[in-house]
Order: sequence, then C-alpha cells, then structure tokens
Amino acid sequence: MKELLLGTATAAISAVLLLFQGGPADLVVYPYLQNPAPTGMTITWLSRSDAPGRLVVKAADGSQVFDEMSKPVLAEDLAYLSTEMDSFPEGKPPALPYIHRVRVSDLQPGKAYDYTVSQGSTDFSRQFRSSPTDAASVRFVVYADSETEPESTGKKTNWPEPFGEKKRVYLVDQTDGYRRNLEFIESRKPDFIAIAGDLVETGGEQRDWDEFWRHNAGEWNDIASTIPIFPAVGNHENYAGAGGGYGTEAAGLAVKKFQTYFETPQNGTGESAFDDRFYRIDHGPITFLTIDGSDGRPDKSASDTNFLLRSDNGNGEPFDFNPGSIQYEWIERQLADAKQKSKFTFVQFHHVPYSVGPHGFPAGRGEGLDTQSGQPLRILSPLFEKYGVAAVFCGHDEMYEHSVVNGIHYYDIGIGGDGLRGPSSGPDGATGRKSANANQAFLAHINAKEVWDGKKLVEGGKHYGHLEVNVSEENGSWQTTISPVYIFPIMNNEGEVIDWERRIYDDEVVIRR
Repeated sequence: MKELLLGTATAAISAVLLLFQGGPADLVVYPYLQNPAPTGMTITWLSRSDAPGRLVVKAADGSQVFDEMSKPVLAEDLAYLSTEMDSFPEGKPPALPYIHRVRVSDLQPGKAYDYTVSQGSTDFSRQFRSSPTDAASVRFVVYADSETEPESTGKKTNWPEPFGEKKRVYLVDQTDGYRRNLEFIESRKPDFIAIAGDLVETGGEQRDWDEFWRHNAGEWNDIASTIPIFPAVGNHENYAGAGGGYGTEAAGLAVKKFQTYFETPQNGTGESAFDDRFYRIDHGPITFLTIDGSDGRPDKSASDTNFLLRSDNGNGEPFDFNPGSIQYEWIERQLADAKQKSKFTFVQFHHVPYSVGPHGFPAGRGEGLDTQSGQPLRILSPLFEKYGVAAVFCGHDEMYEHSVVNGIHYYDIGIGGDGLRGPSSGPDGATGRKSANANQAFLAHINAKEVWDGKKLVEGGKHYGHLEVNVSEENGSWQTTISPVYIFPIMNNEGEVIDWERRIYDDEVVIRR
C-alpha cells in the first residue's frame, strides 16, 4: 500500500526562519513542547544569555490566557567532553547555554493555542494543542534509533542485500534520511511523537545532542515546537563514548543530559533518580506507558539487557524492570488502572524482546548469546497479556520487524534515521543460525521485496520510516490502525534520488475493541 505525498523537500528551513524577527541568534534550541496535559503544557528553550525570556499564550479567539517571564538556569550538565574539543575552532566549544522551562496552566482540554517566546531580539511563534479528555480520535507516531551525530552527514549506512552478497550502502546519508522522515511525520500532524530510545549516537557527547535538536527544534526542522515528544531511554543514552563508554559514572552523566532536556510526568515513586526514566501519559481514550528497559538484574545474568553497564547508573540507583523491582510494581499498577480507564494501552521501551536482529539472541557472553539482548524484557509479556496491552513499540535492532505473541503486537521500529540492518538469524540471517524469533509476522528485509528497473528502485526494500497509529470511534466501537510507514526514495534512471514518497508496508494492523 502506498500514499503519494511528493514535494516534501520544500523549503522547511526558510519556513522556520520566517518565524523570527531579529534572527534566531538568541536561541540555542528553539522552544519545544513537553509534558502535555488537559490543562497544562511545558514549553522549554535554551538561550545563549542568562536574560529571562517571556512566554505569552493566546486562545484561538486571540484572548491572552498566559503571560510569564522565565527563570533561566545554567545547563551545567550540557558540557562538552574533552574528547570533543578537537571538533571546534582552536579547541573552544560554545559556552554553556541557559535552559528556560515554563509550565503553562489553566488551559482548556483539547483546545488549540498560539504561543510566542520572546528572547532577546528574537520572537518565536508557534501553536500547540492541550491534551483531550474525551477525544473521538487520536493520531500518534513512533520511531526509534535516530542516533544523531554530526558525522551522520555524508555517512551512508550499510544496506544488506536480501539473499545476496553484494556490499551496498543506502541511497542517502543518515542526516538526509532522518530529515525526510521528520518532514513526512510533520505533514501528518500527529498529536504526539514517541521515540523508543537511542535518540542520539552517544548520550555523553554534547555534539550529538546539538545535532538532535537541529533536527527537532532548530535550523533544520522545529517539529518539536508544535508536537510534543515522549522519549524513552535507550542504551545509547547510557553511553558516554570516548568519555567513558558504559562505565557507571559516565553512564550517569550521559543520562543527565537526557534528563536536562526532557520533562515528563512524575511517576509517583518518590525517587528523583527515576525522573523521566519511566512515566505514563493519558491522552483522550488511550494510555501510553514508557518503560526503562536499559538495564536488568542480576547484573550480567540472563535477566540483564546490558552487560556493559555495571550495577547502578552512577547515582547508586538500579533501574531494574524484573519482578520485585520498583519499576515492575509501577508497571503493573499502571496497566491495571489503564485497563479500567482507557480504550487502548500502548507501551514503549528500547530493547525489542522478539527479534532476528543482532540483539535477538539470549543474554550472555559467547557463541549464540548477546551482551545487550532484548530477550530479558520478555518477562513483562505476561503483564501485557493480563492487562490487554494493544501494542509494544521498541527499537535497538534497527530494522522494521513485527511480531505477534499471544495477541500482543511487538514492533522493532528502529528505522528513524541511523541503521537499516538485515537479520542475524533465520532466513538470510548473517550468522546462519535458526531464527531467534518464532513469532515474526513481517520483516521488511524479506517481505518487502525489492523491484528494480535498471539502476532505479521501483518498489520494496527496507527504508527509513516510522509507525503511524490512529485510534478512532465509530458507532460506539473503537479501533486502532497501526500503519508501518516508510519513506521511499524516488530515483531517476541514473539511480539518483530526486524526490520522496510516503508508502506503507503491506503489514497494516487493525485492532478493534
């Protein structure tokens, strides 16, 4: 199935720049939306100076409903590593920015509002919509593994040939792939965007976060200025790269960058170290849970998703998801409550539990095992079945794979803008091992057969993309449609990419309640 939507390579940058009076030089990260609620919304931005900014919000009729000055705070956790200094002229990185976070209150549920942030000589205007309480329809998008870094420009990912041995790279670089993906997402005007981990390549490297915000609230696109982001922690958010790898202290510092940028609803645990690691969003008829599956207990056991992380995250607080843990008990409470209150419940975390990718093998060291396996998270599947979860969204193996386990739909949607892998097990698997996923329903690498006309790809193949989820009510019954969208490169006869098209894999799912 495909839906034509050409011309997405329009002047998105020009549209952004037109929003400014006096230029964007005052802003390091443009205003973006966080923590939506029926009566509130958080608007965050980063500036070069410590001067307060002003946020004004108006209702659709033009009446002013909010006016407040920000209280900027030096973003000390956004420092550059010493290993990044060679990337800057004379080894001097930009000065630390100031973060502004303003909570807008007393809104009406499900209503549209205009807002303007005035920072120095810059006026930035956009719109948002408060969360509904009883909406008849909801649209949201999920992807994972954007893994932004400056080095993505000019870097084309490997593109394994199905049932072939030809060494190939993808048709465009990772920067362009992610940009086009976001353009198509923005054109669909979803209520929110969920990112199931690995937002950046290296969580401890500030340049990679700078790149993420260029795509989402900066010079290349400002999609997060109008559409809230719900992020999950992935293994790369725990990774400090040359600054310490997955070492405990380094991992803690890397995650602090994630927590600096994002504000999510309180999870009620009373543990500040758990902030933004796992949380719940209620949006009209749905509940959306975000789980932190980036490390399990006991350490370096069959229940651990990352053998490279030590026994805590640098703050002395374990983030286990296994039975008996704080997070497991929280998950069960939220699922039980959502079953009573919501039409559909969705869950996201990073490590996909059912996969033929490199992390689809059991946890462990040695032949046929993996030190960053997603299999330990299968421990949560009985909870999802007991409380009627509709779908679980993940990433990690950087492919489009759909599995069905006892009626629950599991997705690896790690095709946001980085890798486009082939399988490691099963048919065409790189290891030659039997499939590690008996529950597979669709794998783009195999099921979306490539059709070529000379040098031109006509249809099929594995590409960058996302899931679009539409929830609607009709005649008293509810349904969810999950559409696996891929961004297809239109090519000329010489094999050059000249445009893009929104298409849907032949794996659309409809769930009725």
